Amino acid sequence: MRVVPEVLTRVGYALANHVESLLVLHQSCHGAAEGARSGWVGSSAGALSGLLGSWETVSATHADRFGEHSCGMHLAAVGFAEMDQSNAAALAAVRAQAGSNGRFDGVDVS
Repeated sequence: MRVVPEVLTRVGYALANHVESLLVLHQSCHGAAEGARSGWVGSSAGALSGLLGSWETVSATHADRFGEHSCGMHLAAVGFAEMDQSNAAALAAVRAQAGSNGRFDGVDVS
């Protein structure tokens, strides 16, 4: 598997920005619908209230999932970067132990 931590970080930021834009748009639409609600009466007014409440819940859940995914991208990037540094240090140690002949336990590490 090939992982580029910088790309994971960039995608994480893009997701975070996307969810912020999505929330602003949803709030704007919700506000417009709330403003129109006063003209509705009877069972249709109740149905609209239920729909708006449901929509708000679904929007918040969707935004939370995007946020979790964005955070996961950042955490994965950090984890892969740390693993890469650790592996590089381990390989450098093997190379140092091999010394000038470039061999370690019979394996060429030059």
